[in-house]
Amino acid sequence: MELRLTVIGGPDKGRSFTLTSGKKLLVGRGEASDTRINDPSVSRVHFEISVDGAVVLVADRGSSSGTHVDGVQIEAKQIKPGAVIVAGDTQLRLDVAVDTNESTIISGPEPQTAVKPLSQLIGSNLGPYHLDSIIGRGISGMVFKATDAEKGRVAAVKVLTPQFTSNDEQRQRFVRAMKTMLPIRDERIIRLYNAGKTGQYCWAAMEYIEGENLTQLIERVGIEDMLDWKKVWRIAVDIGRALKAGYAAHVVHRNVTPTNIIRRNSDEACLLGDFMLAKALEGTMAQQVTSPGQILGDVPYMAPERTRADVEVDTRADLYGLGATCYALLTGRPPISGTSVTEMIINVREEQPRPPKEYQLAVNEMFQDIVMKLLSKNPSDRFANPDSLLKELLRVGKYNQLDPGF
Repeated sequence: MELRLTVIGGPDKGRSFTLTSGKKLLVGRGEASDTRINDPSVSRVHFEISVDGAVVLVADRGSSSGTHVDGVQIEAKQIKPGAVIVAGDTQLRLDVAVDTNESTIISGPEPQTAVKPLSQLIGSNLGPYHLDSIIGRGISGMVFKATDAEKGRVAAVKVLTPQFTSNDEQRQRFVRAMKTMLPIRDERIIRLYNAGKTGQYCWAAMEYIEGENLTQLIERVGIEDMLDWKKVWRIAVDIGRALKAGYAAHVVHRNVTPTNIIRRNSDEACLLGDFMLAKALEGTMAQQVTSPGQILGDVPYMAPERTRADVEVDTRADLYGLGATCYALLTGRPPISGTSVTEMIINVREEQPRPPKEYQLAVNEMFQDIVMKLLSKNPSDRFANPDSLLKELLRVGKYNQLDPGF
């Protein structure tokens, strides 16, 4: 019996690589890899795959976009024939070849092999939207700048990877979640226009914001990567308002990070995006992506309870994410760090972050106390809900004569 890794999607579709028991195959686009994949979104050495008898193990090698197996991001995972590995825009399937008079490839189920990689959707239409260019990418999919042919307006269209919604139950959950989110309106939540399912692609069209996300802001603001605490206070008020609207609708975001917050160029107001994705991941999918080693989102911004698959999260986990984001804006770094996902999870649960004033002396102590309370390990030690947080933020603003923007 012979195992092969077959490229079923991406620029190198049709290539295959033989796997040898007792040896590792390094998959990537660089010279140090064994494959030299012609995909610029693949890291130089993206992941490794090893065979030991009947055991096949895939392990990420610190790639920039992560390694996914059957739609779930992994750090290391044992796989079986038929499993689909996604690296960048390249999809690879583990196949079994048997020796007969004519060598025949026997594979597992053929999940989504007929669909294009998301990057190849530029110029195509999903519903009334013509996809013009890529403006962002993440674990769950890709975001396109698009033109609404019916309404003549620009929109941002998020398309989920087919592996992420790989069966009818997951796709229907996505559609139901979009219907739940459509009525929710708030000035600080990026508006969802509509959503749908076109072929194998689930997509959501939303308001297009001219601006930058807070990760980009952190990267460019000055030598020390810190913002004046008054600007961070205003961001906290804006996102606190967004979370208040979500709380009123009984929706938990689950992934409040700098990347999911957009600061609008015209007035520097901040808006929270990706609310709909949290709702779409309710149920079994949410359990999968919040288990150790298969985590959706940015680990350094995760509340401790989100790192445990058997703990139900509520709005206080979102408040933690806001606190972690404020901390990064004030200090230039998230509240915890680590050299691996496992180490970061341990630190999220146990490590107490140092006060922001140790990095930026000008930080107001009242505001610092709010941020540190948001970062409490025990949810009961945080603010009970966004209303309680906003009251305290506005008290700080009034004392310091700050304009909350409403």
